Amino acid sequence: MKTIIKLLLLLQIGAYDQQVWEKSLEQADLNGLDSKPKKTGHIKSDLIDVDLVRGSTFSKAKPESPWTALTRKGLVRVLLFPFFFHWWIQVTSRSISSCILVLYFLQVAAVALYLEVPGACASEVFGPMCLLLLLGTVHCQIVSTESSRWPSGVGASIKVKPREVERLRPNVGSRPASDTDDTMWEELLQGPDSASTASSDSEGNGRYNAGMVKLDVIYCVSFQNQLSWLQACHPSKDRVSAIIWEQGECKKADMSVLEISGIILTRVKLVEQGMGYLMLGGLMTATLALLPFVFRLAQRLDMSSLCSLSLAEVVEMAVGPPDVQAYAFFFITTVQRVCLIGLFFFMMCVAERTYKQRLLFAKYFSHLTSARKAKKSEIPHFRLKKVQNIKMWLSLRSFLRRRGPQRSVDVIVSTIFLLALSISFIICAQLLHSHETFLESMTNWELLVWASSLILFLLRLATLGSETNCKYSNSSVLLTEQINLYLKMEKKPNKKEELNIVNNVLKLATKLMKELDTPFRLLGLTVNPLIYNITRVVILSAVSAVVSDLFGFNIRLWKIKS
Repeated sequence: MKTIIKLLLLLQIGAYDQQVWEKSLEQADLNGLDSKPKKTGHIKSDLIDVDLVRGSTFSKAKPESPWTALTRKGLVRVLLFPFFFHWWIQVTSRSISSCILVLYFLQVAAVALYLEVPGACASEVFGPMCLLLLLGTVHCQIVSTESSRWPSGVGASIKVKPREVERLRPNVGSRPASDTDDTMWEELLQGPDSASTASSDSEGNGRYNAGMVKLDVIYCVSFQNQLSWLQACHPSKDRVSAIIWEQGECKKADMSVLEISGIILTRVKLVEQGMGYLMLGGLMTATLALLPFVFRLAQRLDMSSLCSLSLAEVVEMAVGPPDVQAYAFFFITTVQRVCLIGLFFFMMCVAERTYKQRLLFAKYFSHLTSARKAKKSEIPHFRLKKVQNIKMWLSLRSFLRRRGPQRSVDVIVSTIFLLALSISFIICAQLLHSHETFLESMTNWELLVWASSLILFLLRLATLGSETNCKYSNSSVLLTEQINLYLKMEKKPNKKEELNIVNNVLKLATKLMKELDTPFRLLGLTVNPLIYNITRVVILSAVSAVVSDLFGFNIRLWKIKS
């Protein structure tokens, strides 16, 4: 409601600057479209849109709420986990939700025991708590998507009877249930605007119901228009004459985008994925879980008397004197750290494997126009000797780039980056505050282990993302095809005009690909230039301050051009 009021005020302020000719033109624009005669039209299926080259033609799931609302909902659903237990079962499973519920109550018990255990470190109890909140928020952002995206050219109002609306409206049972059956918790997840809107009068409710009827009709009409649009101009209808190899024999076949991508998908699935980063995640999990005990043992252990100590004495140094509450606290925090840290590193391994699959898709795509590589990879092969082949190549390029999980993995990678950024900033601040006693804190050791492991994964993801972008944006393929066209012109002078047209289209395709490439990319993800520059300045300024403080001379790394 506040947003609507601000918009109305803005429109009222803008009205004072309008002249008579502007008002007359606006009135003519509003009244002119309804009075114009209309006839049935159709979409040209033989043409392409810029969305096809960009990849937005193959739409993916998108969030249904802004990230701020999703973050708020995620925090509430984790902090009040028992009250949203039914929702967690819907988005995960009963067994997983039950395990998380056990971890939730273990966290409550750890907070209660923390005050009674004098040798406990703050990171032992607050570290798992932050991880639980982080993982819950990430999962809420992943599952809060809508499965489709409607075209903007819907005819976006049609008046029908309420009975027809009830017949066209999707089944309520097929929709996901609300967050909880209790309306009090439902209102807790809503913002202040929603709460103020809910207190409208009966007339407003009537208009709201009429608007919902109208939206349901538009939903159904949009669905039909979306189907007709896909059937009319979707590039999967186009076909190209490709060469395939069967038992060493070269054969030709007319194939579509879906058929070629299906073969590439099969080849990607046959590639065995390595277990190196999964083992690295397990090693980091064990290191972070045992770090508090190793730190206490290193503080109390005398290396000269190490051989004379018994196992019980070593355990007492690592855990403390025998105490039921202390042992219960350390057992609970260890279980929490193993489960939550292991889950976080498993999530990073999923992102790494997805990036590896993207690289394989890009690798096989780059082999399509090479006869030797296509035969070796056992995928179809075709040349860009016709305009139709170039269109198919661009369609396949966009289609393969959109295959597989996109937004969910982007959320995970963004979380890893922001967490690494925050930890790096904290480490720099701690070094500036007290670099002499930096290594005497267990929390700082834990931050160093986290930073090193996150940086390793980020470097891996950055390498995979950079290689993937290079293979999709490699212009050498198009340059090679242009050389092949000139060779064909020399052999077949009678087709010179036709081949010149194809050559010009290849040049335009090269320029278009360069035009659509985003200059600000981070780990293969497009980022806001402002966020990119702020991140660069913050990190480099913090590192500059640490280096200046340690070595005694001023250095400004953020002024170095990257």
